[in-house]
Amino acid sequence: MSQFALGGLIVLVTAVFPCLVCGYLIAFKGRRNLISGWNDRNYSDPERASKVIGISLIVMALLLALSTILWSLQFINEVTFIYCLIPVLLMPIATLVFVKLKLGTKP
Repeated sequence: MSQFALGGLIVLVTAVFPCLVCGYLIAFKGRRNLISGWNDRNYSDPERASKVIGISLIVMALLLALSTILWSLQFINEVTFIYCLIPVLLMPIATLVFVKLKLGTKP
């Protein structure tokens, strides 16, 4: 097994799979307690807010899996891989800020 395949497998097992599972639990099973610092009283529609966050986590996991597979198959090099990772990994943070501004309660 090459180092690229091993690295890709490690990323898929340690990052993609847990993000998919947590995103599914948050978005579709209502497990809002998986979101760090979550309080229902801080949002006007907590179900909708958590669904948006969970779906963004699932999308992030799928994009991370795609870029990791492309890198492990050596279709893209390391620099391109890193440039792909930066926006993908910042997406859930941007989503949380968006949800806070759009669905957060006013103090």
